[in-house]
Amino acid sequence: MKIMKKSFAVLVLNAIVMLLLVSCQTKGSDVSQGTPTVVSEPEYTEYTDLSGKTVSMLTGAPFEELVSGKVPDVGEFTYFTGMPDMILALKSQKTDAILNNNAIAALAANRNPELELFPQSLKDGMFGFAFAKGSADRESWQAAYDTIPEETKQAIWDKWTGSDESAKVLPDQDWPGKNGTVTAAVCDTLEPMSYTGEGGKVMGFDVEMILLIAKELDVHVEFKAMEFAAILSYVQSGKAQLGAGSIIVTDERKQAVDFVEYYPASFVLLVRASHPSNVTHKQINSLTDLEQARLGLHTGSVQAIQAEEHFPEAKLFYFSNGVDMLAALRSGRIDAYVDAEAFAKYMMAHNPDITLLDEKLAEGMKVGAVFAKSEHGQALCDEFSDFIRKIKQNGVYDEIQETWFGSDESKRVVPDLYDLPATNGTIRMGVDTTLVPFVYIKDGKTVGIDVDTVVRFCKEYGYGLEIVPMEFAAIIPAVTTGKVDFAGGGIAYTEERAESVLYSEFTYEGGTVIVVPKTSDGTENTGFLASVADSFGKTFIRENRWELFLEGIGITLLITVLSIIFGTILGFIVFMLCRRGNPVANTITRFTVWLIEGMPVVVLLMILYYIIFGKVSISGTFVSVIGFTILFGEQVYSMVKLGVATVDRGQVEAACSLGYTDRKAFFRIILPQAVPYIMPTYKGQIKALLKATAIVGYVAVQDLTKMGDIVRSRTYEAFFPLIAVAVIYFVLAAILLFFVNRLELCINYTKKKKREN
Repeated sequence: MKIMKKSFAVLVLNAIVMLLLVSCQTKGSDVSQGTPTVVSEPEYTEYTDLSGKTVSMLTGAPFEELVSGKVPDVGEFTYFTGMPDMILALKSQKTDAILNNNAIAALAANRNPELELFPQSLKDGMFGFAFAKGSADRESWQAAYDTIPEETKQAIWDKWTGSDESAKVLPDQDWPGKNGTVTAAVCDTLEPMSYTGEGGKVMGFDVEMILLIAKELDVHVEFKAMEFAAILSYVQSGKAQLGAGSIIVTDERKQAVDFVEYYPASFVLLVRASHPSNVTHKQINSLTDLEQARLGLHTGSVQAIQAEEHFPEAKLFYFSNGVDMLAALRSGRIDAYVDAEAFAKYMMAHNPDITLLDEKLAEGMKVGAVFAKSEHGQALCDEFSDFIRKIKQNGVYDEIQETWFGSDESKRVVPDLYDLPATNGTIRMGVDTTLVPFVYIKDGKTVGIDVDTVVRFCKEYGYGLEIVPMEFAAIIPAVTTGKVDFAGGGIAYTEERAESVLYSEFTYEGGTVIVVPKTSDGTENTGFLASVADSFGKTFIRENRWELFLEGIGITLLITVLSIIFGTILGFIVFMLCRRGNPVANTITRFTVWLIEGMPVVVLLMILYYIIFGKVSISGTFVSVIGFTILFGEQVYSMVKLGVATVDRGQVEAACSLGYTDRKAFFRIILPQAVPYIMPTYKGQIKALLKATAIVGYVAVQDLTKMGDIVRSRTYEAFFPLIAVAVIYFVLAAILLFFVNRLELCINYTKKKKREN
């Protein structure tokens, strides 16, 4: 009971310290949507600025020569096992620059306004999937990869490197998998290339590319998450058919493995931004103020064409979706952006820091579905147009508009595409899934006004429906080439487009508007408590990330408890074998103890996993139990040996003179007296073992520490994940010691006697 009270008191103290630290961390920083954003220049802008500085990179990414070639007198290189740790080190000035690839560094810069990309890239390269030397699998994967269209690769890249989180959904492995299952080793902390997302599922650009190729080969893929440095070893040992996770092809790596090169890469540096200051937006009150402003435009949209015509002297910036334009507006990179009225109003309802100019750029924008100019396209277009005219008359059209433009989220039901009749076949609909509220992703499914409308159409006309996500700029080419049967998603009518495709009866009419920042009155800052709540929500609540911590606790406890049980048994058995001076047993034991004591635990685990069990199909969790059983067994052997040595040898002689056998004397006389000397050290080693399990991520185990790393890689916030992991370890140690103390009362005769008295 006293232990539990002390545990609770320390937990409360930790909570108080945590709040104070958060206060210091968030003071003066902007964490709310409504507060002014910051613009800044990189702290280092020339290679000479990095002279004598520290540059960090991932362990297993030996690219020091790239920096040394530009900065011969660089101070030192440091190495980390994950990007979140490097981000934290850069923010806290423990390093001066981070070397990584363009995708990861750009995403980190977008999520951390106090960081910037170094103005110059170091070197261009290629991302690659790794295969064992001479593997026949590489040839088949290369052939399948070569069949993927370039526009498909680009669309997948844009999705995972963009800022629209709702679009980042993986396809299901719904193909038969007749050619079996392959194992892919991936790093799960390198967003956006490969990382662990909602529900502990590995996702990212690399993962979707692998699934795309696997579908062509008709194989299923099992993803094994691990540290970046372990991927190539995992592939070389044959535990995985391929490795992925932001691996850039180098000559040195080609000597160890073969590659399928799948996307251009570049090496860049991420540095701190210097002296951030409040954004000073160009004051936009009317259309005339936009003549020489910085304008954001949606690539391929009607609004972009209108803005190009109206503002020939403006500086135009093109984006793939409205979310990216909003991020650019907040960061001060553009002064305003042009969008369809429907998109802008929906965005404004969910983002109180933006507003619209009273004056519209254009009126009368008409939106409809588009079909190919073919016999099949014409027939389908006529059916769809008849349906639209019908629902406009019977009130269903107004019901759909009210549902998706209204504020009641509960009415926006995700349609079940598998429930469609498909008696007349299945039609394919091309859409850009970032066009809220016309088409977007909710709960992993494609929803929106156009999807709702088309699903109702399919039910009435007996069609099945397959939704094909793509970039907006690719929609018209996809329709004209027959890649899809038709397309939707806020496609505005223009005469130029009408020359290429057929337009249905219009499904929406609106105008073109200008989105600008709302003038801040300084009241939007939600303060310290709101900052803490937001950080807490991102760490635990969003995407049910608390489930990741819970899963990690289970794995950590499993490894720890099994290692304690088996290690105790192993250590005691070894001691009994050596107790009477058996020369063979003692020689082997001394050598083993010397070897284990002189070897880092992580090295022991990696030797077991990649060498001793390299050709055996065995999980990292099981290997971890074996490794820590050996470690704890060695410690138990030493503890028992020292504890027994404290007992006067004369007591053994006295017991033997009374007729006790040697074994009976040991268990009745010696061991009970040695236990009080053994138990304090034994309990200390249990706590040490619990903490030592934090390194099992090196052998592809997702324990508590690894789950904390995964959460940090998604939120780029170190405080709550690290504090949570620390507190959980503290609680787990208290629980384990509580049970050990109860066990000690049963076997320690001195404490048992005191308790009885």
